[in-house]
Amino acid sequence: MKDKGRVKYFDIAKGIAMIYIVMGHLGIGRINSFVFTFHVPIFFLISGYFLNDKQSVYEYTKRKGKQLIIPYIITCIFIVVGTTIKGIIQTNSLENVVQNIKIWTIASIYGSGTIEYTSPFYMKQIGATWFLLALFFALVIVRYLITDKYAFCWIIIIAYFGYKMTDVIWLPFSIQAGMTASLFVYIGWLAKKNRLFERKISFPVLSGMTCIWLYCIIFGGQLYLVRNYFGNGLLDIIGALCGSYLVILFAQEVEKNTNWISLLLEFYGKNTLLMLCCHAFELKVISWEWVWRIFGDWLKLQNFAIVCILIIMKLLFCTLGIYLIKYVQKVFTSIKLKKSQDKQMTNLFVNKSVESESAQYWEVAKGITIILMILGHVSIPEYLRRIIYSFHIPLFIITSGYFIKSYDIKRTFTRSIKSLLYPYCVTCVISAVIFAVIGNHGNFYMPFFVHKMKAMLGGMSKISTKFQDFDSVCVVWFLCSLFITRNLYVALMNVIGKYSKTIIIGMAVLIALLGYTLGQYYAFLPWSFDVALVTVPFIMFGDWLRKKQVVDKNYFWTLILPGAIWIYFLKMGIHIELTTRYYPCGIFSFIEAIAGSLVVISVSKMLTKWEKVAKVMSWLGKNSMLILGIHCLELLYMNWNEWVFEYLPFTMNWFRIFVIKSIIIILTAVIVSIIKTWLSRGLQIIRIKAIG
Repeated sequence: MKDKGRVKYFDIAKGIAMIYIVMGHLGIGRINSFVFTFHVPIFFLISGYFLNDKQSVYEYTKRKGKQLIIPYIITCIFIVVGTTIKGIIQTNSLENVVQNIKIWTIASIYGSGTIEYTSPFYMKQIGATWFLLALFFALVIVRYLITDKYAFCWIIIIAYFGYKMTDVIWLPFSIQAGMTASLFVYIGWLAKKNRLFERKISFPVLSGMTCIWLYCIIFGGQLYLVRNYFGNGLLDIIGALCGSYLVILFAQEVEKNTNWISLLLEFYGKNTLLMLCCHAFELKVISWEWVWRIFGDWLKLQNFAIVCILIIMKLLFCTLGIYLIKYVQKVFTSIKLKKSQDKQMTNLFVNKSVESESAQYWEVAKGITIILMILGHVSIPEYLRRIIYSFHIPLFIITSGYFIKSYDIKRTFTRSIKSLLYPYCVTCVISAVIFAVIGNHGNFYMPFFVHKMKAMLGGMSKISTKFQDFDSVCVVWFLCSLFITRNLYVALMNVIGKYSKTIIIGMAVLIALLGYTLGQYYAFLPWSFDVALVTVPFIMFGDWLRKKQVVDKNYFWTLILPGAIWIYFLKMGIHIELTTRYYPCGIFSFIEAIAGSLVVISVSKMLTKWEKVAKVMSWLGKNSMLILGIHCLELLYMNWNEWVFEYLPFTMNWFRIFVIKSIIIILTAVIVSIIKTWLSRGLQIIRIKAIG
């Protein structure tokens, strides 16, 4: 089945030109004297031939922006990442990473294909992708002027102005190259309008065109549209037109008289955009010096043979890149199709959709908080620690209250066992096994295992003055405390829920005061029972947020006012710390925690507008218990300095420690999540077979 709107011999001509572009970047003079007479102009000519003058200027510009600017941006991102990794490998250091990213980002933004500046800042050339920017501007210029009576005159003026302005300054985005190239685009459009390539050409005219092209080749191939340089002046432009025309005629003969050659060239011609992006990437990122060492120094091949091998390897790289990109495009297309189908289904259930959106920003808030919890356990500056501890555990408790929804004691108890006690027990058992093995130099030692299992039963956040037989279970103490808080609150609402709000709030305050008194004046209780009592107001506040739909109201009440309160108390140096029962200024530390939680929830709601960010943070929130368990184990048993940090080629600071730990913890969580999914599916298949 033929692609609509495609002409095979034009694809063949583009394929030939694309191969010559790859060859032209080898820096070999004899090749360049031929290649640099036509290889870039022919693309502008063919693009002009297929210029759509039926679309409005706005629609045409929008479509070309998607076709050319988006691939340019994506390619530049890969170049920035690729050159950064290349620099790390070559220098065995991360010290210049930021500088390298900065240099190549500026180069991407400026979009120069050849000219480099040192003032007012250093700016590298981005390379072959300049062509996409220039082609975009050339096409838009021609499309805008094409209906004008004096279009040809205007385009000549614009092309000349772009050419002459090069002597003064080189503008960003290769605009001047696009201005000059608009002449080739317009000539291509005229060729289509006058059906030039469908006509037979006389032998004298063909001979004359061949002679002009040969003259340009012999005298050096000096047409550089990348920087608007024409060594032979106007003759180079005429030679480029002649050369392009002859290559297209040759492509017509290839189509008629060959099979697999035409198919190969057609493949490259159809995928010139993808091939150019792959070629631009390999020019900047991949070093081919090893080809010369292996085939020249070791195998003693002639230079000509090595050049042929290098061209073939570059073409193979680009071919693999094309297939890889097409595969990724296919995957994304299927994902988009599935999303579209899912969206149609969800539109049938508006209420569920709203509820899902609400659930998402709460998950995002949990995702932010679990990452900040990891940061809080690094040796960070005191001001940063104060900010994190002022809200991070209370926010989890408020979230739990928001999703209670019913005061069914049995249902709450069952769900709490699954969501809180199950991850708590799994983490503690794994911790006990690790401790029993590494504590006895690799041999399992049962007393150590029993000691940790006893700690699991105690659920202590810190070793207590009156319950010293129970060791601390580290950060997962919070799961035991939240289990008690949630079930206690549901039971309480079953008893006093029918009374006035004043009685309910008063009872919650009395319970919190009891927990405060026990923790401050008696002891840290098993399962952090005293903390569970203290945090009942938090879970009640979360329940109230859901009932009154406060978060869905004006940001003044959920962001601006709470933000002002939060900042005020932070400046006073107040922050609650439930692990150590630190409640400075009493109720004010609770107000600060609620205000900080509201700010984070509101920010999370804003982040849901960025789909990609929301998906990542939401996933972290949904898997916060898994991440908490992994974080607990690494805090207890991972010797980061000895096993990781001393092997890295740079000095460590708190930020680098946090980034490395977070990446490893999250990757571990992803792997565990995938394994859980596989096991779940496997068990499901086994059950189905057993039933069958």
